[in-house]
Formats: sequence, C-alpha cells, structure tokens
Amino acid sequence: AYTDVTVDTWSAVWDVADVEDFVIGSDNTKKYTNLVFAGIEFTSAPIDATTMTHFRMDVWTPDPTSSPAVFKVKLVDAGADGVVGTGGDDVEHELVFDETVMNTGSWVSIDVPLSSFTNLTTTGHLAQMIISGNPNTVWVDNVYFYK
Repeated sequence: AYTDVTVDTWSAVWDVADVEDFVIGSDNTKKYTNLVFAGIEFTSAPIDATTMTHFRMDVWTPDPTSSPAVFKVKLVDAGADGVVGTGGDDVEHELVFDETVMNTGSWVSIDVPLSSFTNLTTTGHLAQMIISGNPNTVWVDNVYFYK
C-alpha cells in the first residue's frame, strides 16, 4: 500500500504520446500509445523523496523488447525554487532499461535505488518523470518511491 500523490498530468502538453486511463480487473493503470516521450508532472505539489531510497514502477508492453529497443525513465528535481527550467537549480537523470529488464507480454517491475539516478543530486522537489523510448505502447502501474 502507498499514499497517492497529486499528479498534475500523466501527459504534459509538450510531450509526444497518447495516454488513457485503463482498468485491468479493478486496477487503474495508464496506457500510453504512440509513445515517443511522455511527461508526467507533479509540479503543483513536488514530491519530497529525501528520505526515500528506491524508485519503482510496473510496466507492460505488447511491443518487441529485444535490442535495440529500450525503455527510459527520467526523474527531474525542480530545485529549491520548485519550478522546472528556472533558477538554474534543476537536476535530472535518465535510466535506460533494455531487454535484460523489459519483457514483451509480461509485467515487469522496475525497482531501482534512487542512487542509480546518479546526476539526480537532490530529491527534495521532484516535479517530473519522463518516460520514453521504444516500445511505443506501454501500460504503467504502481509508480512510487519507498525506503
């Protein structure tokens, strides 16, 4: 169990993706199609993950996941000013998941230490998550930080 946080959008106006709410059984998920990159923003209430140690999300795709296909996750900390793109205090890092993690037709859990996001030197004002790559159709569920 985890506490829901405020997500302003699961598909920012600047992204290149289509998203829809998709229910599997009684589980609410997000289905991305035509995914080039999708901006998930929580800028109105940035997440303070300073006491968290890990990032997790579940992903499913019907698309091929063998090389050269990769799925990417970028986290962006807006810095002390709390606004992405201003103040010069933003930090970000993107992780790349290949066929050793991704699996066509099966749910996979991306469960990594936050320290894996090496350039994400601060986590007190997380404001964006950007998913990208190829596969172009993915379902996303259970996105959270934990310790």
